[in-house]
Amino acid sequence: MITNEFIAKIEGHGNLKIDWKKNKVVLEVAEGERLFEGLLVGRKAEDAYWVTPRICGVCPIAHNLASLAALEKAAQIKLERPIQLLRDLMQCAQMIQSHSLHLFFLSLPDYLGIDRGTELRKKNPKAFQYALELKELADNMAFISAGRNVHPTTPTIGGFNKLPTKTELKKLLQQLEKTKEAAEWLPKFCQSLDYPELSVDLELVAIRNQKIYSSKNDVVDVENYKSAIEEEIREFSTAKFSKFLGREVMVGALARLYFENKKYPLDFKNPFHNNLAQAIEVSLYHQKAMEIIKELLEVDLKNFDKKPEIKWMKEAKGIGAVEAPRGGLYHEIHVDENGIITYINIITPTVQNLTSIEKTAQALIEKYAHKPQKEKERLLNMLVRAYDPCITCSVH
Repeated sequence: MITNEFIAKIEGHGNLKIDWKKNKVVLEVAEGERLFEGLLVGRKAEDAYWVTPRICGVCPIAHNLASLAALEKAAQIKLERPIQLLRDLMQCAQMIQSHSLHLFFLSLPDYLGIDRGTELRKKNPKAFQYALELKELADNMAFISAGRNVHPTTPTIGGFNKLPTKTELKKLLQQLEKTKEAAEWLPKFCQSLDYPELSVDLELVAIRNQKIYSSKNDVVDVENYKSAIEEEIREFSTAKFSKFLGREVMVGALARLYFENKKYPLDFKNPFHNNLAQAIEVSLYHQKAMEIIKELLEVDLKNFDKKPEIKWMKEAKGIGAVEAPRGGLYHEIHVDENGIITYINIITPTVQNLTSIEKTAQALIEKYAHKPQKEKERLLNMLVRAYDPCITCSVH
């Protein structure tokens, strides 16, 4: 018998097709292709960082930052430190926004025996209150640093159209101080959860200092990302599936913390621990945001409101690689001397995770072969949600 199980509580539409006689799992992406890359060819370079955030309503800041980074490299523009700090603050907002939404409303119900995130209000009022506090904080942080809490409006090539005021930054710092308890509580709470047992030979990959690092000790320059990340088209899927140097890999919070060289209560062979890693990152990015604002308050941002003049060289190109909530995100953009986009390539984190999801799903049904089918289906759905896939990003 073949089960075609729709995966609920993820961003977008995907199905797990399971052949129980063969114990075989296939992940089907069931959402229409959106062709953002083709839409941008022939448009002005400045359109890239306006249009690509529309790929996703959950991680638009990440796409904005990746497009900006690509164009700034193409234009050979180096950011001044206060501008880079504001970009980093945008990333902090993005991480806390996305992780909080996923943890409280999509994944935690699996562990707390409830059906949906809104039931958290009765099941654990304290957790629900913290969820609201962290989401409000992240939205406000995005509004102040990026102009809007969903799709950024103020960042532009080399700078910002509008910089935050000291008053706004001081109020944001106060809000960070008030929500510190919530940010520190979240990883402790997630550490107490009962994660399903699963041990897989996971290869973890993350971007650090413009290099792509693998837990198998491979290191690739971001400039050579296309030689390392190989995409393939599958006839049953509207999203591409990718491998890193021919191997299935996992990207995202668990992978990033693997390379931190710090002791975290994480099992790096268990993909379910990606949820715990996300909770730890909420606390880390919360602390980072406080440090950024304190440094920004020491400078006069009015001295950095001038944007550099852009002169496009013939066949200019740049690669912007950033860590989005779900993992490494790559934007490659080519621009002609008139500032018109001639080529754009985007590889999203979920595209990189799809083959790993299949690999770990296969391992799960083999480990729990003795369990009833319904229980295996429940665990498989939990596993997919642990990866926090963004299907709409995968079909960009």
